[in-house]
Amino acid sequence: MLRLCWLTLLLLAALRLVHAEVIHYQTCPDTEADCTMGEVRVDPCPQAVHNAACRIRRRRPGSISFKFTPHFDAERLETTLVWVKSETEELPMVSLERDACKNIQCPIKSGELQTYALTAPVEAKFPISSYTIRWRLKDPVSGKMCCFNHDIKVVN
Repeated sequence: MLRLCWLTLLLLAALRLVHAEVIHYQTCPDTEADCTMGEVRVDPCPQAVHNAACRIRRRRPGSISFKFTPHFDAERLETTLVWVKSETEELPMVSLERDACKNIQCPIKSGELQTYALTAPVEAKFPISSYTIRWRLKDPVSGKMCCFNHDIKVVN
């Protein structure tokens, strides 16, 4: 019975990501040779139709999925999510699972398309503001990474 509940939850999460909106993003500088980024989807983000920042509500879960093709091999990848405060300053956004292999297939093979997917709540203490955020999936050994930026607006 418990297994059926988990399968149902996974199916519902997958269906939610299928209906997520494709958003506008920018590949991080100096990472194009390491990785090709594909479609990035956020749910909810009806603002994506107008290329506007996704309005993310506090105390509600948000989902992201993105496709990427690394041009390097790696045993594992580490995930980071930061607020790009300026070109020289980044601040951690949330505490999330750093082991990307819990959300993708590892080891990483060069040229193989992968899809990273995550659903996480936005905490009530998160300040209401606009942010440019940066997602990184990085090989801790070589330093090679897949990376992109996109804009969000945290609202009540």
